[in-house]
Amino acid sequence: MISALQDFSLIAAIKLALLIAVGGGLIVLFKPLLLGCVRAAVLVVKPKMTREQRLQRRQLATRS
Repeated sequence: MISALQDFSLIAAIKLALLIAVGGGLIVLFKPLLLGCVRAAVLVVKPKMTREQRLQRRQLATRS
């Protein structure tokens, strides 16, 4: 562990900072695409109810 800390140099720190900056930039650039993929995945797991299903659920809730 100590040898790993000793090998950490300024060039390695610059590379790490550059990698983090590029990764963050890509996330910001593709944020709408990533959000769309997340929403699509949620709809695959939990599809929306149809209008008739929502109406029936509302009617059952008001009866009790």
